[in-house]
Amino acid sequence: MHRLPTFSILALACIAMPALASECAAQTLVLPLRTIGVNDTTASVVGDLLGGELESRGVAILAASRAADLPRAEAACDDAACAAAAATSLGASQVVYGSLSRLGDKIILRIRALRAGETTPFYMDQLTATSVEDLDAVARRAADGLAAGRSNADRATIETVTSAETFEPRRRANRRGVGLRAGFLFPANDSYGGNDRLTSMRLAFKYESRDYFIETTPFLGLTWSGGTADWTILDLFGGRIFGTGDVAGYAGVGLGVHSVRVEREYARSAMFPFGTSVEQSETTLTTDLGVGFIALRTYDLSIIVDLRYHAVLADFDRAGGKGAHGFALTFGTSR
Repeated sequence: MHRLPTFSILALACIAMPALASECAAQTLVLPLRTIGVNDTTASVVGDLLGGELESRGVAILAASRAADLPRAEAACDDAACAAAAATSLGASQVVYGSLSRLGDKIILRIRALRAGETTPFYMDQLTATSVEDLDAVARRAADGLAAGRSNADRATIETVTSAETFEPRRRANRRGVGLRAGFLFPANDSYGGNDRLTSMRLAFKYESRDYFIETTPFLGLTWSGGTADWTILDLFGGRIFGTGDVAGYAGVGLGVHSVRVEREYARSAMFPFGTSVEQSETTLTTDLGVGFIALRTYDLSIIVDLRYHAVLADFDRAGGKGAHGFALTFGTSR
């Protein structure tokens, strides 16, 4: 005569007794974690921590003694089919299962949650610890996600930050440097107070990857001629680089905030017998559209030639209403 497993008897009791069935249906089963390269004691502790953290968040957990007969270690349940079967056998409303594995210095917790009668997990996540001591924080973060019903790997709190997250993350290596640009701005359509040419100098900080770059000028840019001046408060220009050799072209767009003073001088006339000038100052947005090329790109010091159409988004009505826009040709170096 075969003896029914304890969990089967309990499942039948949940079915036979309505009051007990409602209690069973509201409970969550936390299965033993499948281990790969991690000792069984560590996996048991993490499973207990996970169950305890879920209980502290108001989740009713099926007693561990009810799951005592379930497989453990490398034979533990780690797929939806056997997890669903275990939940049905024990009369739980949902089941939490997964694995704890080691990869070099990393310990990876792979966690899933499945509702009874379903075949697809409603929750899945993967969290990483760099030491055994970090596993309590990892279990706490997994419990946060399970209780909320959403992935929680990237949602740390002050109680769930792991030691790995206190280190500076690795990034793709970018080339960065600073360089001086000098040249001239040629106003278009009688803008910039009717000046023919303005001198331009700026200090630019550049961040360059294989195919793209970002260049910024904070405060250190000035274009001027007589009483007309265009001072850079902040410029940001991004572009696409075409080519990977020593000489490569680029094209890009930019946005900035400039403080611009336009002075327009009027010659002697019947209206102004002694001549006069009118000035107007504005702090406003600017836009740039540019092309250029980078030479000696594979060396420590690069040469840059840049041509941009620069437009200040103001009309300067008191100074003739011609605005401030034109073509800026600059060149310089960048380390």
